[in-house]
Amino acid sequence: MDIYVLSIPSMKDDLLKDLFVELPRRCVVLLEDIDAVNATRSRDSSEEDSDSDGETRSQNTGLTLSGLLNVLDGVSSQDDRVLIMTTNHPRKLDAALTRPGRVDKKISFQLASRTVAKEIYCFMFGQAGDVDTQPGPNEKIKNQGEEFAAKIPELKFSPAEVMAYLQQYWDSPASAIEHCREWVDDLIQEKEINAASLENDETELA
Repeated sequence: MDIYVLSIPSMKDDLLKDLFVELPRRCVVLLEDIDAVNATRSRDSSEEDSDSDGETRSQNTGLTLSGLLNVLDGVSSQDDRVLIMTTNHPRKLDAALTRPGRVDKKISFQLASRTVAKEIYCFMFGQAGDVDTQPGPNEKIKNQGEEFAAKIPELKFSPAEVMAYLQQYWDSPASAIEHCREWVDDLIQEKEINAASLENDETELA
């Protein structure tokens, strides 16, 4: 089946409805950043635009929760479609959106443990599979993987972040270990700055 990727932050009610009407009967639909429906709503009544039903529209996206639900439940929905929604903030999602019938299965992608960090390292620089059972040359990669994983804080970074870092050192696995501590410190600092900025934005909206 074909895969169609729709980014919620760029959607409006009418546009989303039109796109769903044009989708083929059998396909996979990926709705990215579904939390943007709620997260970008303004709480300043002077900046909100309410429709005749009293539904508050996001001043940034123009997409309403009721508009999204109407598309998911309406005539443009199809039983043969696979709908996947992604979010980095599951707790922000409205219960009406995630109730059984609209969401049949929830899958959480956890942050990387040190075991996962080691497996990623060994997968990228060694042979795929269970590195603990691989003889010969993979023993070196296994040991390097353990050394690398020991430098990664437990459950702080996503697997994608770990992989993106390692991709910079395709030709020099040892360099990935050498520069790991600097990368960890920089990324932690970046996350702290972003978290503080988000907290300030939410405080201003309160």
